[in-house]
Amino acid sequence: MLLRSSGFLYERLYLIALGATCRYAVVAEDGSITLSDPGCSAHVGALSDRFKRLALPLERVSRVIITHLDADRIGGLGLLRQKLPSLQVCGSAAMQATLKKPEVVRALWEEDKRISEQFPAVATQASVSFEEFQKSLTIDRVLTESDALQVDEDITIRCVATPGHRKHSMAYVVVPHEFAIVDETFGYYHGRGLSAPGGDMDLQAAVASVKKFTNLNLSGIGFSYTGAITGALVKKHLEALIQNTEDIIVESKKALGNGVSREEVDQQIKAWFYTSTQRDPCLQESLEHTFKSVLAQLHS
Repeated sequence: MLLRSSGFLYERLYLIALGATCRYAVVAEDGSITLSDPGCSAHVGALSDRFKRLALPLERVSRVIITHLDADRIGGLGLLRQKLPSLQVCGSAAMQATLKKPEVVRALWEEDKRISEQFPAVATQASVSFEEFQKSLTIDRVLTESDALQVDEDITIRCVATPGHRKHSMAYVVVPHEFAIVDETFGYYHGRGLSAPGGDMDLQAAVASVKKFTNLNLSGIGFSYTGAITGALVKKHLEALIQNTEDIIVESKKALGNGVSREEVDQQIKAWFYTSTQRDPCLQESLEHTFKSVLAQLHS
């Protein structure tokens, strides 16, 4: 099943959707909440509204887990920390090292501002100074491969390094639900058979990361975009994503070798994998960036 709207997924596990962008909330027995990727600054106000609709108080969010360092994933941390001063942000040592580079933080701040301006109704409310933004982008708890975050006696979150979309990409498996919260290393789900590769950093590394999960008995996958899948769709997506990634590499080379123009090959790849009817600015930009990154790898 494909689930697109905010709501209950499993016991104490929720999908929070804002347009096409998704994040996931895990609720402990004491009511504290672990939230994945809060999104860009323009999302923070709407995030509070979504929480209210689900009877989940935003002020109970005590921890954030990060899948990767893009503005559409973490740009809202500045505003969120203003609302939640004791918030703990969790990520990898690679993320921590990356965020110590002023030029990276400056680029993320500028990108967050640019993205938020595409949401004019909230743009004037969705900004923090660079100094506030820089201070907010810190990893409070460093996670390594196979670390387990204890939510309560019944629920843990297992961390898995999944390079592919970014070198530092991380996935999180919520146990005992065996539900994986992932980034675009696990592609874009467009429906049966149309799983689009999301290996911006490295297509082959993304395949290797996805293969780590093919032998797990996952009940569901929560994507960065377009929702969550459960049941039989999980295995089908993983298999299709691996096959489509391998096909995109092999078939594009074959087509070019047979005299098909580069422009035609590129157009076909975009039409099949990196076009969406959903007008969410974050999704459209992510698809375009991945498309260009994939082409750069194919034509290198």
